[in-house]
Parts: sequence; C-alpha cells; structure tokens
Amino acid sequence: MNEQVFQNFRDMRVAILHAPDSNRQILAETLAKLGLRATLLDPQGGEPRACNLVDSIDILFFDADAIEDNLAGYGGGTASIPLVAVLGLETPSRLQRTFEVGPSALLHKPLRPTGIYTALFFAVNEFRRRQKLVARLADVEARHGARRFVVKAVLTLAEHHNVDDEEAFRMLRVQSMKQRLTVEEMAVRLVASRYGGSARNALRA
Repeated sequence: MNEQVFQNFRDMRVAILHAPDSNRQILAETLAKLGLRATLLDPQGGEPRACNLVDSIDILFFDADAIEDNLAGYGGGTASIPLVAVLGLETPSRLQRTFEVGPSALLHKPLRPTGIYTALFFAVNEFRRRQKLVARLADVEARHGARRFVVKAVLTLAEHHNVDDEEAFRMLRVQSMKQRLTVEEMAVRLVASRYGGSARNALRA
C-alpha cells in the first residue's frame, strides 16, 4: 500500500533563516505564491534564534553557509519540524555541519523558483517518514524491554497458581484483555504489585 503524502502546503507557517539577498527574496516570493506564510530572519540581525520559534512555525529554511550559532539545539535529526538547507558552498566541512543538523531536503544556490516546491514536498514528507520510523523503533524497544516483565509475570503466576507456563501466560493474557491493557502493561503491573510497587526491584529479585 502506498504511503499517503502531503502535496498541499497552503497556510503552513515558514521561517527563512537567511541574510537579505536575491536568494531569500526568491524563496520568500515563491513560498508566498504557494500559499505559505513566511517569517524572515537574518542570521546576523539579532532576531530570536530559530530553535526558539519551533512552536510557532511548521517548516524552517536555513542558510547552510551561516549555521554556526543560529541552529543551536538542532543536531542529529532531532528537530521537531522539517528543515530545508539552502546550500551554496560545497566544502566537506560545510557539508558535514549541514548533515549534522539533519535537514530533510536541500536547495542549491543560486535559487530559482523551480525546485522550491520539490524541496518543500520532500522536506515535509521525508520528515513525516522519519518521525514514523522513530515511533516504530521506540515501540520495538519498549516491547523488548517489557519482555523481561512478561517472563517474570508468567513465572510468578505459574508458581502462585501451580500451573505450567502456557497456562500462566493464558491467565496473563485474559487478565490484560479484561483490563484493556497490553500483555506487557499487565505484566509490569502484576510484577510491580508483587514486589511492593517497584518494577525495578522486581527485575532485581
């Protein structure tokens, strides 16, 4: 099944972190024609740092040739909004710093109206794909960590009710369904209650 993608970005709030020049002007004008509202920020102008605006904007375009202090707080793909790098110099050091910020799309100077929509499309949809992947990995890690509690809960039930492990697991699953919890959540609660409410102590026991 094909993944649903965003194609209409009208009314999205954008910040452009770029010194005033023809590149910024073309970018702002093109985004306006696409229906986006842009806030213009000069890296040397003393405006608030871009990382302080993440709650009020949906996308950030930034000048990759002037990212030293203006993207403090971003790194390793941890930004909570899509980032688009506007790149001019292709030196290894500049490329590395840009890569470390974790943009979802790139634009190359000198900017032209053509290509800006494409960068916007990839930035938003690639960012959504990354977020989904991070969520899936977090879920896998949480379930993997909870396996220890499931084993502990099954052993506890088997000992308490004098049944084998298959029956103990069935009991755990039935109880989780009654309380509308996952098996893992039910196991954590059961084990924690058995050991004085401390799940950490339960795993040490």
